[in-house]
Amino acid sequence: MSYMALYRAYRPQTFKEVAGQKPIIQTLKNAIKLNKVAHAYLFAGPRGTGKTTMAKIMAKALNCEHGPTDDPCNECEICKGITKGTIPDVIEIDAASNNGVDEIRELRDNVKYLPSVCKYKVYIIDEVHMLSQGAFNALLKTLEEPPAHVIFILATTEPHKIPATILSRCQRFDFQAVRENDMIERLNTVCKEEKIKITDEAIQLVASFSEGGMRDALSLLDESISYSTKDIIDEADVLAVSGNVSDLNILNLLREVENNESAKALDILNKILDEGKEISKVISDIMTFLRNVLLFKINKITSTKEIYKQDEYISFANRISTNLVYKYLNLLNDCLNDIKYTNQKRAFLEICIIKMSDKSAVVDIDSLMRRIDSLERTIENLKNQPITQQTNMINEPMFSNITPFDEIDRNIEFDYSKCISTADVNVVLNNGDKELKLTVNNMLPKLVENYNLLEGIKTMAVSKKTAIFTLSTVGTCNRMMKDPNYTNILNFFKELGLKEVFFIDKKNSDEILQDFLSKFKAGDKSPILDNHDIRILKYVKTKEVSESSDGLDDLFDSDLIEEE
Repeated sequence: MSYMALYRAYRPQTFKEVAGQKPIIQTLKNAIKLNKVAHAYLFAGPRGTGKTTMAKIMAKALNCEHGPTDDPCNECEICKGITKGTIPDVIEIDAASNNGVDEIRELRDNVKYLPSVCKYKVYIIDEVHMLSQGAFNALLKTLEEPPAHVIFILATTEPHKIPATILSRCQRFDFQAVRENDMIERLNTVCKEEKIKITDEAIQLVASFSEGGMRDALSLLDESISYSTKDIIDEADVLAVSGNVSDLNILNLLREVENNESAKALDILNKILDEGKEISKVISDIMTFLRNVLLFKINKITSTKEIYKQDEYISFANRISTNLVYKYLNLLNDCLNDIKYTNQKRAFLEICIIKMSDKSAVVDIDSLMRRIDSLERTIENLKNQPITQQTNMINEPMFSNITPFDEIDRNIEFDYSKCISTADVNVVLNNGDKELKLTVNNMLPKLVENYNLLEGIKTMAVSKKTAIFTLSTVGTCNRMMKDPNYTNILNFFKELGLKEVFFIDKKNSDEILQDFLSKFKAGDKSPILDNHDIRILKYVKTKEVSESSDGLDDLFDSDLIEEE
């Protein structure tokens, strides 16, 4: 008899054999016990997490000669037939190769016939997201009201591609990536059954490299068994077949990088690449190693992997600064993105290693934060000092249009009659013009390109007459609501027919939009906003401002433009 792959030979046949997915298993078992089995299920989740396996176990549980039962016997002819795939009443369809409307119409015509040997006809449609739109439409009515003897189980790795009309007719179960502990337990069971000798470290590597897919783990174990020529499978065997880099090699590489020994670091990198390792996987492994270093520094908890118990690793993790780790991760992430668009992947990685060795580029975040704190304290002290004659030294025109600090930010009596009101904003939101808003958005880059004060500007809402923009602070908004800024901005958009513009700070903008959307979703198609504390003065014309053709000449010559 030909050899059967481990993932096929050890495919779970009962609920208790499934690795992980405990909430889903419990729900399905209870549904069977209470006779509350739905007519349609959707099993969604990553590959190799047990979706199709669970569907077949469900079919056996419902059709077992001793059932329906939550523990199929696997001894009766029906259970054995479902396992072998010879029972005609359990139909498994691969939607990737049978995705046309004709196949689904044939299925729809056949569901009306009673099962031949089982209690239920069970249709298992794998990769259901691959069905065409016409096929989904053909399936829709049958899925909504199937005969009592039919149960549909749909399986997919991409549930977002399934029409909402299909999703709403199914009970959905989201399968999670299998936890490493559950995976290790299952792998140990398989190794014991197969009488395979393997180290604990190798088992852990198999589980770690499989990224939550039990089928991938068994396939990798199968490869390691075939590759190894030793009496016992170890880490080296798993690393050889998986293409991953050993933690020890990564540690040696990073130690040379940390010591600014770029030449020695490149030698280690070349030895790794000469073994045939894929460059993107090398980068990912280094990033994973650095991530574990950060976790070690935060929690001081070592992994069960042998490398994390060694003195040289503990010394490295304690010695390297978090800022340096952040720098390494940023550079590696940039490199990972860059190699997607080049044939010179190796060169990019080598350049990245050289950059990582350059300590001059490290940003000392702690020092920077201390300087910011010092500056903030200085500003606070200056605000509380009385104004002296020396303030005349300030360039008066540059600050002439700024609303006084007390009027904007301090909690004192405030004249809201002069401010933009919630009602003003409410009118624009209830009369929004999506096409006009898109046009305004397309014009913003030109505006921001030469006007630093508007950095981060966003379009909140646009009606036929009014546009509302969002800026970061109340102070900046008040500056923009005064001439010459206000008139120049209005002139910039005059070809769109706008009569006025409002600027609102981000905090108020977020609260207003949340208020509006919550009421709109609740069924109010013309929501009336709650009153919001908008401390931004309305525009009052103070002087004549020349109108240029597009408003840019005055705008970009404004004394409010922030110089480099």
